[in-house]
Amino acid sequence: MFRIQSKNGLKTSLLLGAATFGALGAAAPANAVETVVVTGSRIPQAGLNSSSPVTSVDNHEMKLEGTTSIDTLVSSLPAATADYNAVSSAFSGALGTANVDLRALGAARTLVLIDGKRLQPGDPILPVADLNQIPAALVDHVEVLTGGASAIYGSDAIAGVVNFVMRKDFEGIEFDGQFSINNTANDGSVNGHTFASLDAAVATPPAPENWWGGATHDANLVMGVNTDNGKGNVTVWLGYRNVEPVVGTERDFANCTLGTTGVGTATQDISCQGSSNLNRWISFDNLFGGLPRSQWDNFQNGAGTPGSGTFVPYTGAASQKFNFGAPAYIQQPSVRYTAGLDAHYQATPWADLYANFMFADNSSTTIVSPTAVFLGAGPANFPGTLSPGYLQVNCSNPLMSLQENQRLCGLLPGDALVGGRWNGAGNITPGFSLLQIGRRNVERGGRVYDTRHTAYRIVTGVKGELGDGWTYDVFAQYGMSLYNFETTNDWSKMRVENALNVVSVGGVPTCTSVINNSDPNCVPLDLFSGFGGISDAARNYISLRGFETGYNEEQVVGGSVTGDLGQYGVQFPWAKSGVSVAAGVEYRAEYLRFNVDTSLATGDSYGNGGKIVEVPRSGFNVAEGFFEVRVPIIQDMPFAQDLTLNGGYRYSSYSSVGGIDSYKIGLEWQPIDDIRFRGSYDRATRAPNVLEAFSPANIALFSGQDPCATSTAGRCATVPNAGSGAGGILACPATQCNNQLGGNAALLAETADTKTFGVVFQPSFFANFNATIDYYDIKVENYVGTYGAQTVLGGCYGAGVSAASQALYCPLVHRAAGGQIYGAGYVENINHNLPFIKTSGMDFEANYHVDLGDWGMDGRGGLSFNFIGTWMQEWSLSPSAVSDPASYDCAGLFGVICGSPYPSWKHKMRVSWSTPWDFEVSLLWRHIGSVALDGNTTSSLLGGGAAPFTCAGGRVVHGIGDCIDAEIPAFNYFDLSGTWNVTEGIELRAGINNIFDKQPPVLDQGSVGVTPIPYGAANTFPGTYDSLGRNIFIGATVKL
Repeated sequence: MFRIQSKNGLKTSLLLGAATFGALGAAAPANAVETVVVTGSRIPQAGLNSSSPVTSVDNHEMKLEGTTSIDTLVSSLPAATADYNAVSSAFSGALGTANVDLRALGAARTLVLIDGKRLQPGDPILPVADLNQIPAALVDHVEVLTGGASAIYGSDAIAGVVNFVMRKDFEGIEFDGQFSINNTANDGSVNGHTFASLDAAVATPPAPENWWGGATHDANLVMGVNTDNGKGNVTVWLGYRNVEPVVGTERDFANCTLGTTGVGTATQDISCQGSSNLNRWISFDNLFGGLPRSQWDNFQNGAGTPGSGTFVPYTGAASQKFNFGAPAYIQQPSVRYTAGLDAHYQATPWADLYANFMFADNSSTTIVSPTAVFLGAGPANFPGTLSPGYLQVNCSNPLMSLQENQRLCGLLPGDALVGGRWNGAGNITPGFSLLQIGRRNVERGGRVYDTRHTAYRIVTGVKGELGDGWTYDVFAQYGMSLYNFETTNDWSKMRVENALNVVSVGGVPTCTSVINNSDPNCVPLDLFSGFGGISDAARNYISLRGFETGYNEEQVVGGSVTGDLGQYGVQFPWAKSGVSVAAGVEYRAEYLRFNVDTSLATGDSYGNGGKIVEVPRSGFNVAEGFFEVRVPIIQDMPFAQDLTLNGGYRYSSYSSVGGIDSYKIGLEWQPIDDIRFRGSYDRATRAPNVLEAFSPANIALFSGQDPCATSTAGRCATVPNAGSGAGGILACPATQCNNQLGGNAALLAETADTKTFGVVFQPSFFANFNATIDYYDIKVENYVGTYGAQTVLGGCYGAGVSAASQALYCPLVHRAAGGQIYGAGYVENINHNLPFIKTSGMDFEANYHVDLGDWGMDGRGGLSFNFIGTWMQEWSLSPSAVSDPASYDCAGLFGVICGSPYPSWKHKMRVSWSTPWDFEVSLLWRHIGSVALDGNTTSSLLGGGAAPFTCAGGRVVHGIGDCIDAEIPAFNYFDLSGTWNVTEGIELRAGINNIFDKQPPVLDQGSVGVTPIPYGAANTFPGTYDSLGRNIFIGATVKL
């Protein structure tokens, strides 16, 4: 948003409707005609008019917001949605990347540029641009174009373009440093309960009062020098950033995993929940033998000494569940180093040589809940109808107490007590107990995921003037992003199986694999004696380390020319400017490779949910030609100060999807000086990326639940153990079920129709004011995505679903022998071309500056008022051709299907006071509109239903009837900051974000799953709401 200094000092960039919080530079002399290139066009223009809305945020705004992370700045714009970053996804084993998502259409549909050239994908698992590569200290400003731009830039520019414009011709030495830390009282509550009381109910220590933590340290050094003749410049930079972790135990709302109970009843509440994978033992011999649940579903108690173990019935009580929220990260720790060089030299009047090199190394660590012998995740493959996912323990295992031995091997007909031990002769496999065990490694703490991304980007080229109004630019660029990942403190499935099959040899417990020499290193594993019973030798034996490596590679060469055809008389008779054109060609190749070690490739890791499949070096190439034209039709005439038509076309020939066309047409009409109308239509395209097309199928976790766990209606009647209850055999542990993900080489390119219409006001009767209103409408067809595991389950088992829906979805549900969709069961969820995503709404911006002298306060400086807001009218998605209804709309919703909140209204408003004493004080108001739970709607596709339910207090909801999580109210945050120019070359800054320490919304995570991973975590949505309390920062910039 603009801080307007004076009307005469306004650049015509006001007509962009751009939001630039930083101060504008001095205006050019009246007789100077400045030509610049606006994001969204390759044609230099006199002024910054655009037929598409462009928002610009400058370096000064970054300092006022106290952000040292580019992605945080961009994601805070109302048109953007939180995507992967250090906070939004730290809970779920985040990738350590930072991405941007415009219009909530996915980061893959937002094109990221640096000085108008592509930034390569940053990760082989999520192959989209990683903003960690961009040094914040070198960014002059960020231009955000919302809407299609494929005709200008090619694939991916469907939701829009984010162009980072770097500082040029820097001269001198500049050091910038900043420190920030978070603080909160930790005195919140939810549904009438203090968090301390919820913690106490499950014997969890409360979060500390008046907590300080999660500090960030940032330092940057920039050095630049111009050549003596003024024709060249070399700038180099170094950067360092260190982010300290924040774990669940440090924030009161995240100290335990919360779950809503009694959904759909009059006795709803929220309490600490957890995973049944604490010390739960399920005997399938007894289950299949028809014994009551109290004799096949067990919780193992013990004092940690040999022979002390006993089984009691598993009831699902909080004391029998693991609180996986407490040890998990809310903020992911990371260390980032950046370095680079930018140089150019005008060798001749027609040849300006340039080169740019960027390096970034980002290491991050995520700790998630301790690994476990997870229910349904065993390695064994048994005969008959049984599937992998079970463990087999010999009934003669001497580590079992007699009570445990009887419960597993002595309750069925045919079992006999022989030599003081039950022999299990009546079990499915005589002499052995067939089990699923959920035993958590609480003694050694969480799984540790260490991730490292190292990125290189080189751009070199030559540009210049050809004469007669023509310019050219020829370039080549190469980008490489290396990925390394290591997981530690995990357990091996096969070694656990080996270590559970133990016999006595001369009174010494000995693995049978040692006796038969199949694994002479095996050490007996005592899971039978309670926590503390595992020896260090056994733990070291079953421990596992896993490794992943990979890379993304991008090669681009291209050339373009721009020309003013007015030099040759090509112009309309009513226009003063001639027709301008740009044309060029590009070639781009992208490659990806992803490797894993044997333990992960074979699925031997308990902590990874299944086999992780390698992606061999795969890729595509594309050759493109493009053309753009700008046609002034009428200028400086009554009711037509300016009427300009612009258009563009690009043909792309892909090795993967063949030939595709992109095009645009736009119109600008300025009838008088005070007002300008603009509109554009863009046909944008996106080819599937390498991973979407070529990734092999693999099993991964998703947040959700099996509808048949609590229902026997409809098709659930055919599912084994249906209706066994929320804690029953079908209930996915910790709401983590399996789905099979994978690529699809038959995918087609996405196409999007983008329409924008807007008006820009700069009234002559209201000095120093401007405002813009823009309507947008984007429809993406053949979008690449998955049906969604919950959508598949709902389409198969939901109430009143059609035969066509069941024919499509039911074959995609692959259940284990016991009916589970965890362990050996999964939901097939690979990529497809799906019908459409559609979003529409309006953007609003307004800026005003007043000299306080105009208000009778001479010598007091000036005030600037800056506002930017977005109203989301619609965000609808059609999940399949058989959907009935055809689509669902997430605007104004959040939840299991919609995921992150989609508020209908968001805005930011800044008021700044620029004093005559070289300091500035600024207050920022951030507003996030209210959202409702998707499952409480009448849409069956969102898990809702038509039946109304009246909550206590009179609120009427539908669908699942969740009153506790029914709505996230509107949130308002206030941030105070200031800058002080101490002397020439020294600037200090400080601020407090979230001044009033507003607690984030606290919601269910452990029962209904309304805060689904990856964007929901720690019982809230950390990427959308401030989850770390107030943030206090102080920084300084020193230039020599």
